[in-house]
Amino acid sequence: MRIAILGASGKTGQPLIAEALARGHEVIAIVRTPEKLVIDDARVIKRKGDAFDEASVIAALEGADAVITTVGKTDLRDKRVNLSTAAHRAVVAGMRKHGIRRLLVISSIGAAQGVKRKGWRRNIYLYLRRKYYSDMYQMEQEVLSSGLDVTVLRAPMLYDGSQTGNYRIIEDENYLNELRLARADLAHFLLQDVADNKWVNRTIAIADQAASR
Repeated sequence: MRIAILGASGKTGQPLIAEALARGHEVIAIVRTPEKLVIDDARVIKRKGDAFDEASVIAALEGADAVITTVGKTDLRDKRVNLSTAAHRAVVAGMRKHGIRRLLVISSIGAAQGVKRKGWRRNIYLYLRRKYYSDMYQMEQEVLSSGLDVTVLRAPMLYDGSQTGNYRIIEDENYLNELRLARADLAHFLLQDVADNKWVNRTIAIADQAASR
């Protein structure tokens, strides 16, 4: 299978590439600056794609069998709060054009609506990022209503760690503050769901077993 990964050069995208290759897939790595993606593997096709340039994303998706998006705002000084919706509208348009059905979206547990976390610091954090998470929630609704085969995966705090395969799927939106997950396990889940399509048209969260009890 040829899997397109949008945002492939980031901390989450790179484990996704590694997991996809380990499972025998080819990868279309879509990044704003392809030359900055340091990977030398004939199975990885590097293509330019910018979330705010719809035509570039549409073109980059050609030839993909499935799409995984890892699009996140890392610089809060950037006033463009519509990153998630802009990127995924481009992705949906590209998938429709090229006849691609399967989409897996990495969202955030912060996108959950109407849920207050324990502790004032956490709620202040959510308040300060409210426009970003509102945009992410809007994106979730749009991709789920696109008619494509979509899985929305809300990720907790991510960290660099070894893959364990020992994580928990959560469907209740009352997420605990301390939820966390290794990026390698996030990649493991997503590539497994590409294979078995277990969570199509669902919104779920995922976390380490130890952090979600």
